[in-house]
Amino acid sequence: MPHESPYAPVKIPERPYHELLLDAIDKTIAEGKNKIAFISGDNPNYTLSYEQLRKDAFAIAMYLHSIGFKKDVAAVVLPNVFHYASFFIGCAINGGAVSGASALFTDSCFLLIDTSDELQRQFVDSRAKVVLTYEDFLPKVLLAVKQSPNIQKIIVIPKPTGSNLPAGVVSWTEVVSTPVTAPPQVPINVHNDLLVLPYSSGTTGPPKGVMLSHYNFTSMISMYLAIDKSHNLDVLDPNWDCYKEKALLFLPFYHVYGFGLLNHCILKGMTGVVMSHFEPNNFLTAIQNYKIRVLCLVPPIMVFLAKHPICAKFDLSSVQMIMAGAAPAGKDLIEELKRKYANLRYIQQGYGMTECSMASHLPDLRNDQPFGSWCIVGGASWHEFQIVEPGTDREQPVNQRGEICVRGPTVMLGYLGRPEATASTIIDGWLHTGDIGYINEDGNLFIVDRLKELIKVKGLQVPPAELEDLLLSHPKIRDCAVIGIPDAKAGELPKAFVVRADNTLTEQEVKDFVKPKVSPYKQLEGGVEFIEEIPKSAAGKILRRFLRDRSNAKL
Repeated sequence: MPHESPYAPVKIPERPYHELLLDAIDKTIAEGKNKIAFISGDNPNYTLSYEQLRKDAFAIAMYLHSIGFKKDVAAVVLPNVFHYASFFIGCAINGGAVSGASALFTDSCFLLIDTSDELQRQFVDSRAKVVLTYEDFLPKVLLAVKQSPNIQKIIVIPKPTGSNLPAGVVSWTEVVSTPVTAPPQVPINVHNDLLVLPYSSGTTGPPKGVMLSHYNFTSMISMYLAIDKSHNLDVLDPNWDCYKEKALLFLPFYHVYGFGLLNHCILKGMTGVVMSHFEPNNFLTAIQNYKIRVLCLVPPIMVFLAKHPICAKFDLSSVQMIMAGAAPAGKDLIEELKRKYANLRYIQQGYGMTECSMASHLPDLRNDQPFGSWCIVGGASWHEFQIVEPGTDREQPVNQRGEICVRGPTVMLGYLGRPEATASTIIDGWLHTGDIGYINEDGNLFIVDRLKELIKVKGLQVPPAELEDLLLSHPKIRDCAVIGIPDAKAGELPKAFVVRADNTLTEQEVKDFVKPKVSPYKQLEGGVEFIEEIPKSAAGKILRRFLRDRSNAKL
């Protein structure tokens, strides 16, 4: 039998998502006309009010309507900036969807890639009609647009110096100066029309456009807000008032995790401290100065907080809770953080993926859940999950590992232009996540690893995350990743890539550290390679394909 959510049912509005967002903005403005929506984490003198956010959104909607943008896709090539929110709302008013792209254009620290090719692939695949970008990124965008016939207009956030722009390129200042008369009235089918088109992380292959509807995202946000308030924030502080809190927004808005946090901030009337990118000093300064109480992180930043000596120079005592997502954080890492930060009461992990609009499982602070487990999001009539045997889809019994499958209103419409990939991922309404996990007797879910990332040693499965968690507990290791490399006798052997915190660390020392702690087939017989940085996506997921390419190049 599928496992249902233990939470009370949540009413999901059958309305276009942007209407809910605008209602929340209007409520915040009514409570305080000068309420600040965003503060720059790079320059605290730069702010944007909720009132200006609303004005900009409607001006953008009018401009897009004037150029014939209707139920189209707009690509956004930006770091985290204030403009993202108003542009997203303006697109949604016209029935359009935003498709964010990395402002860095590439996630690889090993490969030199013509980044305009990466952009071009996304522009063409998403069928984007408009691009929003910074003037500094304009040369790469223009190069990509040459081979992207659907692009009709490029909107540029100009430099303060106000340089001249090429033909076909319009300034953001001009766009938000568009007179607002009657806002566009575009009929929207909330179940079928796209709201956002994020691209999958591409950890195991080329990124794919994930089609999320208004109803998908409204479902996710409605469930998240209901559960987060009653099951987490009220436990943390019975007098919790979001209006008085600040949220640190540094996770990329083009990724569904960062995008979800941006929307959460606006819906709750919080002030977001927006960082264009993760910069250690600015990150720590923001926590210290704005007394951030809840941090939403990815494991690499947790490793930074646990291991980097610069953290001791800042007062981080305000932080009471860490919510981790996008990739698993190991028990040793979590225990190290708890030892280091005395005021840190809770470290919790959410589970989800782009294909289910952000999260399917969240922790519950009201219950004493075992480490590494999650409860499913939503009411019993909404979300279900089950564990099945890969290849047969037979449901697995309690405590038996298998692939995690999720069913509910947050599950994507499908992959854009990839019906075969969609059909192999969503079967009879069940989203096959590609993650391996199991359920205990109490109905708690435990995540083991990615199905495609399991290392097969003589037919036995080795989860890389298990070895990575162990390695991170070594004081001389700052970061690490484990992959399987081909072996004629064993099939595969585990190999570790290690970033040293102490240059005296040797390969033999790493192997000796692991040896007494794991089974013989989990030993690092594939070797240990020291590198400067582990390649990761913006969401913090290890890009193992680059490590495999690097390893294969040395064979």
